[in-house]
Amino acid sequence: MNEETIDLSTLWRIIKKKMNVIVIITILITMASGIFTFFLIEPKYTSTVAVFINDVRQDEKTTGQTINDINMYQKLVDTYAEITKSRTVAEDVIKELDLDLGIGDIREMISTSPKGNTQFLNLSVTSTDRELAYKVANQLALSLKTVSGDLRGTDIVQILDSANVPSSPSSPNVKMNLAVGFVLGLMLSVFGVFLLEFLDKTVKDKEFIMNDLDLPFLGAIPYDAKMSS
Repeated sequence: MNEETIDLSTLWRIIKKKMNVIVIITILITMASGIFTFFLIEPKYTSTVAVFINDVRQDEKTTGQTINDINMYQKLVDTYAEITKSRTVAEDVIKELDLDLGIGDIREMISTSPKGNTQFLNLSVTSTDRELAYKVANQLALSLKTVSGDLRGTDIVQILDSANVPSSPSSPNVKMNLAVGFVLGLMLSVFGVFLLEFLDKTVKDKEFIMNDLDLPFLGAIPYDAKMSS
């Protein structure tokens, strides 16, 4: 049973022959990705406030920190990350800012990220309205302080860095989308060129006879437009 083998030189020859098609398709798909990013995706803005979780009562009991203390603080930070996204905190944010939004809307805007193995916690709010993101982020930290006081009888949340009005959108990532569009366009165009080339078995030139069929080229009949008319 004969198996058709394809070497790299054959693939490179196909790419060179169809280079114009590959370039055009790649540019078109990259442009489509850019148009989709700039005109069809609504930009979102993220505002972040950094807080410090410090159990004052625990500090009063010991002057030095042990491994158990560090582990306790890390678990405390993780706990407050969940409290931040709770219904109670969301209700307080809506109440203080007098927002016409539901609890689910506020919770979807919130994301938290502990800063490594520290007592710092980043509270981020993402919205299509940059001013709203800024206001909710700052109020979120204040509401967390209020809820913390109600839960523990003392406020252990300290605001380290207040949120600022975001100057540029956090999404979409224009460079990333264009890069994805370029790579996708290049892959699709090359794959399409190879597929059409290998499916097309018609004889177009003498190179096809000699290279693809591995047969000797004996001659060709010239085409005369006058004789065909």
